[in-house]
Amino acid sequence: MELAIKKKSRRSFAIPALTGFVTLLISNGIGRFGYPPLIPTLVNEKWFTVAQADYLGAGNLTGYIIGSMAGTFLNRYVRSVTLIRTMLLLVAVSFITCAFPLAYPLYFMIRLLAGFGGGVIMVIAAPTIFKHTAPERKGLVGGIIFSGVGIGIALAGTLIPFLVSQGLEMTWFVFAAIAFILTLLVWKGWPEGSNEKHLHIPSHRQSSNRGMLWSGAIIFLLLSYACNAVGFVPHTVFWVDFVSRGLHRGIEQGTRFWVLLGLAAACGPVLTGIVADKIGFAKSIRISLLVKAVGVILPLVSTATWSLALSSVFVGSLALGISSLAAGRTAELAGPQHQKQVWSTMTIVFSITHAGAAYLLSFLFSIKHSYALLFEIGAATLLVGSILDYLSSRFGKPAALKTMKAY
Repeated sequence: MELAIKKKSRRSFAIPALTGFVTLLISNGIGRFGYPPLIPTLVNEKWFTVAQADYLGAGNLTGYIIGSMAGTFLNRYVRSVTLIRTMLLLVAVSFITCAFPLAYPLYFMIRLLAGFGGGVIMVIAAPTIFKHTAPERKGLVGGIIFSGVGIGIALAGTLIPFLVSQGLEMTWFVFAAIAFILTLLVWKGWPEGSNEKHLHIPSHRQSSNRGMLWSGAIIFLLLSYACNAVGFVPHTVFWVDFVSRGLHRGIEQGTRFWVLLGLAAACGPVLTGIVADKIGFAKSIRISLLVKAVGVILPLVSTATWSLALSSVFVGSLALGISSLAAGRTAELAGPQHQKQVWSTMTIVFSITHAGAAYLLSFLFSIKHSYALLFEIGAATLLVGSILDYLSSRFGKPAALKTMKAY
C-alpha cells in the first residue's frame, strides 16, 4: 500500500514537471534561442541584411519583455492553462510563417509575437505548476521545468546544421512540427485544478498589501536576480568571440565551448533543484552566484582548455539554474496567490537589465578593447548579488503558505 502511494506521488509530480519542461523547451528553448544560429543562413540566402537579421533578434527580445509584462494581466481574464496553450500554439504558428521570405516589417512582427508568447509562458508556467507542488518537491520540479530551455537550445543547435542544408523553409517547418507534436503530447499534463485565473487584488486593498508583498526580502531578492542578469552578459555576448578571436583559437573551438555551455544549461536546473530541496532556496542561490562568479573569472586565471571548459560548465549550468532557484524562492516569499505577480516583475527586470548590460558592456569593449574588464565586471556583480541574497534571507523566514493541494 505504501509503495503504491509513493509510485502515485512520483507520477503526480513528474507529469506536471515534464509538461512545464516541454512548454519552456518550445517557447524559449526553440522559440527564442533557435533563431540566433539561423542568422548566418538568413543573410547568406539573402532573405535579410546583417543589420535586419540582428534587429529581428532584438524584436524577439522586445516581444519577450512585453509578454513578461502582460502575462499576469492577461491571466486575470484568461485561465492559466488556456493562456499557456494559446501561447504555445502562437509560437508554433510563428514557426510556420517564418518559413516564408516575407517582407521585413511583417517578419519582424512575427518574431515579436513569438517572443511575446515566450514571455507570457515564462511568467505563467512555473507558478501554475508550483502552486500544486509539495514544498519538498519544488526544487526538483523547478529544475526539470527550467532545464527545458537548455534542452531546447541544445536540440535546435544540433538540428540546425543538418536542416539548413535542406533549406530555411524545411528548418522552420521542422521546428513547427516539433512544437505542435510536443504541445499535443502535454496538452493534458497540467495539474488538476491549475486552470484558474490570476487573483487580482482590488485597488482599495492594493495599498495595504503592497508593503507586505514587496517586503525587504523580496526587494533584495529582486536586486540579486538583476545582478545575476549582468553577470551572465560576458558569456552570452562575448564568450565565443573571446575564445575565437581573443585567444586566436578559431570559430570552431569557440563554438565547441558554446555547445558545452548549452549542454550544461540543460543539466544545471535539475542539479540546483536537488540541492535546493536539501538546503533551501535562499542558501542555494547564494552559493550558485558565488560559483557562477568563479566561472566568469576563471578565464583570467588561466586560458588553458580545462579552465575554459570549467568556465563554460559553471556559467552554463547556473544560467537557468539560478532562474529556477529564484522562481522557487519567490513562491516561498510571496505565497501562491502573489507569485505570478512577483515572478513577472523579476522576469521583466532580468530581461531589461540583461539587455541594458549587454549594450553597456559592448560600448565599454568598443572603447577599451579589453575582455578582462568584461569578466571582472561580471564576476564582481555576481559577488554583489550573493551578498544581496544574503541580506534578503535576513528579513525573516518565508511567509506561511496557505493550505493547497500538493502533488
